[in-house]
Amino acid sequence: MKRFLILLFLAVAFLTLKLYYKAGQFKSIVNHFAGEVTRVYTTMPGPEDMQVDFATGNLFIAATDRRKLLSGVQGHEDGIYLLNLTTGGDPQRLAHNYPDAFHPHGLSLLREDSLLYVFVVNHNDRGDFVEVFRFTGTALEHRQSYSAAAMCCPNDVLAVAVDKFYVTNDHGAKKGVLRFIEDYLRLPRASLLYYDGGQFVKAGGPYYYANGVNKSPDGGHLYLTTTTGASILVYGIAADGSLHNGYEQDLGTGVDNIDVDAEGNLWIAAHPRLLDFLNHARDSTRYSPSQVLKLTPRPGHDFAVEEIYLNDGSEVSGSSVAVHYHNQLFVGVVFDHKLLRATLK
Repeated sequence: MKRFLILLFLAVAFLTLKLYYKAGQFKSIVNHFAGEVTRVYTTMPGPEDMQVDFATGNLFIAATDRRKLLSGVQGHEDGIYLLNLTTGGDPQRLAHNYPDAFHPHGLSLLREDSLLYVFVVNHNDRGDFVEVFRFTGTALEHRQSYSAAAMCCPNDVLAVAVDKFYVTNDHGAKKGVLRFIEDYLRLPRASLLYYDGGQFVKAGGPYYYANGVNKSPDGGHLYLTTTTGASILVYGIAADGSLHNGYEQDLGTGVDNIDVDAEGNLWIAAHPRLLDFLNHARDSTRYSPSQVLKLTPRPGHDFAVEEIYLNDGSEVSGSSVAVHYHNQLFVGVVFDHKLLRATLK
């Protein structure tokens, strides 16, 4: 019995140390930034994802007060905000005609026939959806809602046509013990779905917490981040939406959303200490380090990786998205009422 208890203790200790190592808890955080912060917007809750419309210079921001949402309280400031990057001012929440509760998560823009469509993951009491809006220039006009049993845990969306998109499931279990085990034992049960205009089909997986999804400027490659997998996956996209010739590059951090700039570089916000992020989710007074990586595609099948920003969380905690536009960098977070704006050197 004594020998069994010793072995059990050693096994638990090993798994705990492995969890802490994989979560980045032993990393040293030394603040640095290749730029200068010019402003921190505090007028919207949880700007978790955002994307620039290059044709107009408008930054669309998906904002949700997740602490209220997780506690069952409706966040009345939730919605899509617009920040015009050429005229300045503050982000403004866009009016919309969506008939139900609207709590945006992942976001994707699509220009087709000179019209701009906004695809967004939405979580409310009725379930989880991908909503499609048309931007009228001043407001959002709701066009379609999509849901399916296979879309159990949607996180991010990538629009490829007015009626076609990819969406990540960050877990295989929606809630309960299975989800807890999936997280803490690092079980790969997340997936990528593709809606082909008629049905949802599984496009990829299983993954370790599939999070952000985006594509190359020419539309030929799909990018996918895995948060607990600490990596980025790259696939070729076939005409029917299926994926092929996938490869993976380790990034060594808890990567979140992906933005692709006008030059085709990838900008990825990350959580270098994942357990700190979980503590920050439970308690707003606890910091979670923020990180921004720039990935420059190289000939072949990998990226040159540069760490642009690292902060212990005192400036912004829980970074989830980084957008690069005309030498400006915008960093959004999951929970706090903060959106960082900076000029790159």
